[in-house]
Amino acid sequence: MSFSLVDSTQILSMLDNVKNYNAPLDYFPTSSLQHIGRTNNSQIFKIGIQGRNNGIIRFGETLYPYSKSVIEIVIGGYENKKSLGRRQYRTTANKLSNLALADILTPDLLSPNRPTMLRVELFTEGTIQVSIDGQEHPFLSFKDSAKIPFNYMAFTKWEKDIVIFYDCPLERTNPMC
Repeated sequence: MSFSLVDSTQILSMLDNVKNYNAPLDYFPTSSLQHIGRTNNSQIFKIGIQGRNNGIIRFGETLYPYSKSVIEIVIGGYENKKSLGRRQYRTTANKLSNLALADILTPDLLSPNRPTMLRVELFTEGTIQVSIDGQEHPFLSFKDSAKIPFNYMAFTKWEKDIVIFYDCPLERTNPMC
């Protein structure tokens, strides 16, 4: 299920029926989001993930990125011990290959009791940085030489259910975000 929470000044979207890792995902255009930060060379998204482990964000060039590469960011992977950045190629027959771009220890980053709010900054020259909202420095930073355009976004999980909060206002005025 997907829905938006609205008050007089803020809108955010929530997805609580996140599809499994190997299912066909519902990509949507990043241009449809209302809350995107922009610099001369980057886009910034605020995303919350609530769950025991494995909140996964994918960015791609097209709505149906089969037989194309996407950027995959795994938050709280491997039983909530690591976070990863990788380039994934998936065929139309749903066979995949992952190219590791970053792999770091992030023990207990996710929680089933509250969302972990993240800022994801995507640079046009291929750098991707993920930080905990409110912290100055990223905990995950990597560069992809393929410079895949970030035109579309999707969310997925591995085994355990998660809830995703997205299109969150970048300002810290909304208690949900």
